[in-house]
Amino acid sequence: MTIGGRLWTTLVLGTALAGGVAGCAEETLAPVPLAVLPIGRPDLRGAYAVGVTRFETTDGEPEARTLPVEVWYPATPSGGAPPAHYELTIGTLVLADVESPLGAVRDAPADRRGAPHPVVVFSHGFGGVRFQSIYLTEWLATHGFVVAAPDHTGNTFAEQVNDANALPAARVARLRPIDVSRTLDALLERSADPADLLSGMSDPGRAGVVGHSFGGFTAFRIAGAEVNDAAVDEMCSTSDSNICDGWGDEPFPASARDERFIAAIAQAPGGGAVFVGGGIAKVDVPMMIQAGTSDRTAPMVEEATPAFAALTSDAALVALDRAGHLTFSDLCAVVTEVGIHDDAFDDGCSPDNVDPARAHELIDRYATAYLQVHVAGEPSLEKYLDPSAPKPEGIAAFETK
Repeated sequence: MTIGGRLWTTLVLGTALAGGVAGCAEETLAPVPLAVLPIGRPDLRGAYAVGVTRFETTDGEPEARTLPVEVWYPATPSGGAPPAHYELTIGTLVLADVESPLGAVRDAPADRRGAPHPVVVFSHGFGGVRFQSIYLTEWLATHGFVVAAPDHTGNTFAEQVNDANALPAARVARLRPIDVSRTLDALLERSADPADLLSGMSDPGRAGVVGHSFGGFTAFRIAGAEVNDAAVDEMCSTSDSNICDGWGDEPFPASARDERFIAAIAQAPGGGAVFVGGGIAKVDVPMMIQAGTSDRTAPMVEEATPAFAALTSDAALVALDRAGHLTFSDLCAVVTEVGIHDDAFDDGCSPDNVDPARAHELIDRYATAYLQVHVAGEPSLEKYLDPSAPKPEGIAAFETK
């Protein structure tokens, strides 16, 4: 059993790409008509332009870890402004430079039509980074969501390269839900500040959480899944699972439920053994699980399928044919760009896997529909979540209950 992939870990083997940081568009807080834009189809780009900004928060005491946070939001069109870039760095070395796929503009003026907007907090995978899934985070912003993604400090790409700063997996498992909650706190504080770029943008009553891999574990925790200490103790007595690193060193709360989050999506989740004995049944919000039939890191039949069966709340399971573990991130594109050839990236990035671009179209479609229905409160999109309807090509299974 595993709770995350080695996201980004061997990128240090690649050659740094040329590129620069996008310029900043000048902010204006001029009044904007509050007419709500039409709700678009989840399989098509939404009506909003995309802005992206960055700030830092902390997880609070006693850890006081600094958490860099990336935020994507509906923005007013910024004609001629350069697109944002996402730089994966180690110190001053740029290992990868990815240009915004949807033309997001750094610090663009916010679009307050229809504000306050629904909110999503995204949790990255083990050894990942806050902008590992921009195919999804930018897409959701075009559909009117404010999306915030923190770095889970101590469990990011940087700590995979320099493990002297890495935290034990068990401690990270305890801290990750706190990171998600603190990110929402900080986002709402900014929304309440009349002078902030994100003033008035976030609706505190409409928040969802999405996570990949270890982030899927985190989404389960935020949604109410409870840890079974006895089961973990038994597992760790016979297993070298990475969650056993540091297990028992400090108290682990059974629940990390944050009642402000009203729906959740777990992508290629791992760590289901931690919740055995009814722990997943404690989830009390609508929850979608997205999984790949070819996932070797968190095999669908061992992780996603049993988790879906254990859910008692409104639930959905989407299975992507030939999708691997890293298919649910932008890592495959980065690996191709940098030119890395390493076995660690075969799980989702090989020619045997589904084309990532097609997979991302399907992931976006189902995630957007689910979040629009269960977070934004748009019942008109329920037709995209009908399991009796014909499935798009590439979907191996779609179940609801």
